[in-house]
Amino acid sequence: MAENLKSKTVVGVVWSAFQKGGSALIGFVSSIVLARLLTPSDYGLIGMLAIFIAVSQTFIDGGLGSALIQKKRPTNESK
Repeated sequence: MAENLKSKTVVGVVWSAFQKGGSALIGFVSSIVLARLLTPSDYGLIGMLAIFIAVSQTFIDGGLGSALIQKKRPTNESK
């Protein structure tokens, strides 16, 4: 049982590292391609948008959506 758990843990860590590394590599290559295709001002605009998206993703990952769902008295108001 311990060997099975150990092997599953190792496989999980390897796949997780592969996923993180692959994602970073794809992001790096795509930023190089965009830097070559866009003008410097357009690339700067994309950079500013990336910062906004990263901050928004932090709020989403931090549980903002779950907190809104668990509101004590939800309403159907749309503003």
